Amino acid sequence: MEISTPDPHSPAYSPETAQILHRLFNLKRRMRVGLPENMAVLKQRLNESNPGGMTGELNDYDLFYTIGIIFSYPPEPITMGELSRALQVPLSTATRIMDWLVKNGYAGRLPDPEDRRIVRVTLTETGQEMYRTINDYLLERLEKLMGQFSLQERESLLSLLSKLSDALEGAAR
Repeated sequence: MEISTPDPHSPAYSPETAQILHRLFNLKRRMRVGLPENMAVLKQRLNESNPGGMTGELNDYDLFYTIGIIFSYPPEPITMGELSRALQVPLSTATRIMDWLVKNGYAGRLPDPEDRRIVRVTLTETGQEMYRTINDYLLERLEKLMGQFSLQERESLLSLLSKLSDALEGAAR
């Protein structure tokens, strides 16, 4: 596969595009400053229970948010293979993550009622609570930011972000 270099004169590679990319990248660090008390407590609990980065490539918030999203959609507990595919990690990494989650009381393993060889996994109430805390925090921050836009601007921005997400997902395949 040949990778083409963007045309520096193309509108997609404009100085404005580079500037917004740099600004967004720098703002990423500021998003975690001034955490509300419940998020600060959550961060401390995660740091204390995860010495040495036992969760693999995912950082503390990413882990719970990603896992929470994965477990939010299916109506029943999922298999380890489904978790591995959803996280886009090898089964061994998904197993290490699940071991850590189970050890710390955030997730549980359940036998499959129809096949004893299959193990299903789910978040415990504690894990669900952590996911809800992170989700509520992120949604609250997003709503606060979006409140600065008119309804029409919000609709346009959400449409454009959806289109960008589609393009990013397509590029990742």
